[in-house]
Amino acid sequence: MDTSKQPVSAPSRQAVTRRLLGRALRYRGVIVAALLSSLIAGLTQAFPILLPKLFIDHVLSENGPTEDLGFFDQWIVEQSGRLADAIGQGAADGRLQVAWLVAGLIIVTVTLGAIARFFNEYLSKYLATRIIHDLRNDLLARIVRLPMGQFIGTRLGEVVSRFSNDVQTTYLTISLFASQILFQPFLLLGAVLVAFSLSWQLALCALVSFPFVFLPMLLLGKLVNKRSQRTLASLGEATESLNQVLSGMRVVRAYRMEEAELERYRHVNGGWARRQIRLVRTKATGKALMDAIYGLVLASVLVGGSYLVVGNRWGVQGSTLLSFIVALASMYRPVRRLSTAYNRWQTSLAAAARVFELLDNDVEDDEDRDAREIGPISEGIHFDHVGFAYEGSDGPVLRDLSFKIPAGSTVALVGPSGSGKSTVADLIFRFYEPTTGRITVDGVPLSDASRSSLLAQVAVVSQDSFLFNTTVRANIAYGRPGASLDEIERAAGAAHIHEDIMALPEGYETIVGERGARLSGGQLQRITIARAVLKGASFLLLDEATSNLDTRAERRVQAALDNLLEQRTALVIAHRLSTILNADRILVMEAGRIVEEGTHAELMERRGAYRRLYEAQAG
Repeated sequence: MDTSKQPVSAPSRQAVTRRLLGRALRYRGVIVAALLSSLIAGLTQAFPILLPKLFIDHVLSENGPTEDLGFFDQWIVEQSGRLADAIGQGAADGRLQVAWLVAGLIIVTVTLGAIARFFNEYLSKYLATRIIHDLRNDLLARIVRLPMGQFIGTRLGEVVSRFSNDVQTTYLTISLFASQILFQPFLLLGAVLVAFSLSWQLALCALVSFPFVFLPMLLLGKLVNKRSQRTLASLGEATESLNQVLSGMRVVRAYRMEEAELERYRHVNGGWARRQIRLVRTKATGKALMDAIYGLVLASVLVGGSYLVVGNRWGVQGSTLLSFIVALASMYRPVRRLSTAYNRWQTSLAAAARVFELLDNDVEDDEDRDAREIGPISEGIHFDHVGFAYEGSDGPVLRDLSFKIPAGSTVALVGPSGSGKSTVADLIFRFYEPTTGRITVDGVPLSDASRSSLLAQVAVVSQDSFLFNTTVRANIAYGRPGASLDEIERAAGAAHIHEDIMALPEGYETIVGERGARLSGGQLQRITIARAVLKGASFLLLDEATSNLDTRAERRVQAALDNLLEQRTALVIAHRLSTILNADRILVMEAGRIVEEGTHAELMERRGAYRRLYEAQAG
């Protein structure tokens, strides 16, 4: 298992688009229904474009149209005649029958269009929601399996920003694609069909100029994407800065660093604001250029069409030109919305790229088919000439480390900060692989062991007693979700915390609050000990489990630990040497090496590094 791989780079816009479409294709039925509703909505939008010509030629004009009737005009005349005959009205009232017929068609098309737009909006948001639901699940599944070396090196605020801001922006990407980028072309299609039915010559002239309307959008799209990426990166920095202030509020207030932290946040937030303003300016420039070019096209058609009407050329009449101008305006609306959607699409793609970048990181392999199962520890754990260096570090953290933890014994690691004690624990958990040497459990190399069976035999109690914001019962049963209440209470009794729990407002059903905020430090530690007792693991790792407690709380926690250690193999990383006086073996580390080992009495007699540490604490 290689835990040293570096994060991958963000995928290209084309790759992100393909991957989003690939996820969307899981819901083909929804896409087909959305496209059908878009087509119906686009066609129903086309009918109102013909209204000026219909009313001028068949209602307002006493003589009717002077040009040959087109298919739609002919159909209107025939249907209005049938309507007049059906209600017993004479031909003189034909103009009013046309008005009634057109009004009825308006009601029908508007109602049908409204229903189609409802389904388009609903289905597009439904599709986006389902894809984001899947994406969030996949993203968290990836995050929890990232190699520890990479995850520890990642800023929490950056991960939160990608999981919240970038995923939400990706939702807009998919929603835009379904509701605008797929929908607006159908509206454009309806307007184009009507324009060609009115005058194919004028329609061709107008369409030849339309690529110039799209030109600003295409030219500035890449710049919008680049500036969106920079803006999102700045937003991640601002989120990280805010997260640090909120997480370390006690320290900030205790050291009177409010102004310093505020100034730091102002700096990173100012960077985001500057990048956001540049992005807005680029988008606004594209829209302004499109409006200007469209204005030129509209003016050209108006002047050119007027010459055709006055010169009676191409069969263009005033009513035809008026409807054509309406059709041209109707063409521009979807073009403008497409431009806006395209700019947002570029912004959204930048966010989606950051999400897929995180998804593309290598994860730790769940299991190797040839991995060997680890049962309850019967022989012990052996470090055999183990060395380790973090990726990119100046030198090794552990150097030629060799020691044994016999089954059923308690071995303590002591030493100054930075001596490598916690790294030993990380190697046992396989958060990292040794750079040199090997670690075996009951003679099985850790690299060949099944990860799930290894972790099933390990329980940890650390100085950072993390509890989830749920009930006491759920926190104790975290390693065994199916445990009965009797089993949970017995584990709590062994951890000397049952009486404290029963004194809580709702006993075992009491919500502990964020990170156990409603409990004292000693209660937190004893609940984590109860969790370890309930798991029934054969190997225990105690990582400075009493270092943050006062003397009274330490005594109660130590009593709970004594119960926990009975008949189990344990590695104790100790800061307070008074807690490991009864350890079967004490290993003294300095600069990644073991410089002394023995019992407490033996090490005190040697008057070496251990005795100096002990006397320094006692004094």
